[in-house]
Amino acid sequence: MKEQLLEYRLKGYCCAQIVADYCLKKMGKENQDMVDAMAGLCFGSWQDKLCGTLSAAICMLYLSDPKEASERNVRDLTDWFESTFDSVECADILEGNPLNKIEKCPAIVEATLMELSDMLSLNDISESSL
Repeated sequence: MKEQLLEYRLKGYCCAQIVADYCLKKMGKENQDMVDAMAGLCFGSWQDKLCGTLSAAICMLYLSDPKEASERNVRDLTDWFESTFDSVECADILEGNPLNKIEKCPAIVEATLMELSDMLSLNDISESSL
């Protein structure tokens, strides 16, 4: 998966765009306009607020199944994210160090994509398919 994430980064995609494009493809959909628009969620909406990876993942939950997203999945994903990364805020996750984007963000994206696999019924998301 690390190679796939690197390919996305070389395209200039941020975390939110990677999550959106990857999930869309796994759902058999394409929507470049949506992927481009996800840039607005990058780096905590460019203000170090809610992590773009989590924001994009929530969008993908709603795209996949709005009812399930509202009733359970968003809460479950957010709880998992916060317990795994100790916060949902970019500023906290990155600890005020911009270099942490290089170290922490790829692992956060990877772990979040794996967590989404069950919620989105994308059972083919695995280390070998990434």
